[in-house]
Amino acid sequence: MKFLKYLILVLVLLNVPAAILRYVSPTLGTISSYSIFLLLIFYYLFQERSSLNVSLIVLGFAYYLIASFSYIGETMILITDTIKYFVVVVCGYELLRTVSKRELFFLLLIGALTIVIEAVFFPSKFGRYSGLYLNPNVAGFICISGYGLIYGLRSVSLKLIGQFVFSLMGLLTFSRTFIALWVTLNIISLWISVKNVRIFFLGFGILMTMVFIDEVVGLNNPRFQQIMAIVNNEQVSTAEINEGSRTDTWAKFYEDILEKPFFGSGYGTFQGRVGKHTTGVHNNYLLLLGEAGFIPFLLFLAYIFYHLFWSIRLFSKAPNLVMQYIALSVFLMANHNFFNFFYILFCAMWLQIQINKNKESIYVNKTVAI
Repeated sequence: MKFLKYLILVLVLLNVPAAILRYVSPTLGTISSYSIFLLLIFYYLFQERSSLNVSLIVLGFAYYLIASFSYIGETMILITDTIKYFVVVVCGYELLRTVSKRELFFLLLIGALTIVIEAVFFPSKFGRYSGLYLNPNVAGFICISGYGLIYGLRSVSLKLIGQFVFSLMGLLTFSRTFIALWVTLNIISLWISVKNVRIFFLGFGILMTMVFIDEVVGLNNPRFQQIMAIVNNEQVSTAEINEGSRTDTWAKFYEDILEKPFFGSGYGTFQGRVGKHTTGVHNNYLLLLGEAGFIPFLLFLAYIFYHLFWSIRLFSKAPNLVMQYIALSVFLMANHNFFNFFYILFCAMWLQIQINKNKESIYVNKTVAI
């Protein structure tokens, strides 16, 4: 079963089907995508099973059911998406129970390294890179998730490798969300040890590496020029930095939310799939509120805040959990694909499992002490 486990993890966490779909063949991409769900079901049937992921099952049921009330697209698409979600939440949750921190670290590290491969060998005229993840902002999430994870590793060498690789790869995505989260996580790391201040000096070395890459392949990215201008103490206008910001995108959907606050506008309307909007809302919280109303929205908030609360409580025991959960919860304010980008869902469920395991160990220790 180990081979099957790693095959599924590689396919999901490295976003292999989507990359095959774009770069190789739509047919092969579709086959590899559907094979994930068959492999997950097979794994689940032949693996010793434990409790179900009740919170995400309830959330998914509320979201897909209520969002179906006003759905105006093809019925088969909604049914297929619903089935895929529940297969991942039920079967994937069981698989992720067996994934260690080191295993997840190496998988995220491999995924992140595909970003520099694209930057060096397949330079883009847009100057933003995403590797196998196809979207720079999502690639930034993979990097910041890996970066937060390193604070849960014992190996000093793996921590240093992770700090450098995830920082450099994340900066190559030129995701503003990644940069903001990178600074935030490094400030939090000072509570672990003041010695972690050295990462800010490492950041200078990373910038020099980016300058070298720029000289070799030409990053051709206005955000890189803005970063260098800030480093050189040159004036950069606020308008340039905020150009194309998420807040402008969110504002386009506010009226739709206010029109139907109870049951939403229907599945896909805030994803650019159906309805008047050709682009997505880029905010998972607004997506739930806009497509299915306040019930799934409140359930999702409860899910996020519950696990965020416990990750904070477990900071002294497992500091990586709060870092990764902050990264996840903030990233979902800039992305609306929690329900259908399954590597994001995998990362969320892995954190959920780790938080539950650490909670259980606390209660066990208290019982032993008594």
